[in-house]
Amino acid sequence: MLLRVALAALIGSHVLAQEKTTVVFVCEHGAARSVIAAAYFNRLAAERHLPYHAIARGTSPQEELSVATVKGLEADGIPYERAKPRGLTEADTKDAGRLMAFCPIPEQFARTSRVEEHEDVPDISANYAAARDKIVAYVKALLDELERSR
Repeated sequence: MLLRVALAALIGSHVLAQEKTTVVFVCEHGAARSVIAAAYFNRLAAERHLPYHAIARGTSPQEELSVATVKGLEADGIPYERAKPRGLTEADTKDAGRLMAFCPIPEQFARTSRVEEHEDVPDISANYAAARDKIVAYVKALLDELERSR
């Protein structure tokens, strides 16, 4: 019986150790830049065994994911969230460990979380590869910072 209790405690502590901090990526429509960032972040965080999970949000979400984004991520072999773009909420920012934006963030959201803004990413539909490379560079820099701060 004592062994069972000790094992349960050990399993419980392992589950707690595996809880992940959410990182929120935001772009205007929640359908392109933020989706690419979240997809690459999740892949790279998993490869580094870091306890973070990213989500994509939009300040003014559109109905569907960007066609160029879907084609690009599929060609890259990167898994991504295939759900309809979702709007940024106060709960997203309140619970976020970090927030990286590729567009201006409304003030009500910027007050509740540390925001890192990057409005210099090229248009996805014009040049997916250039936009992806810029986004991935920001994602890698963020992961490096998060890894150093552990």
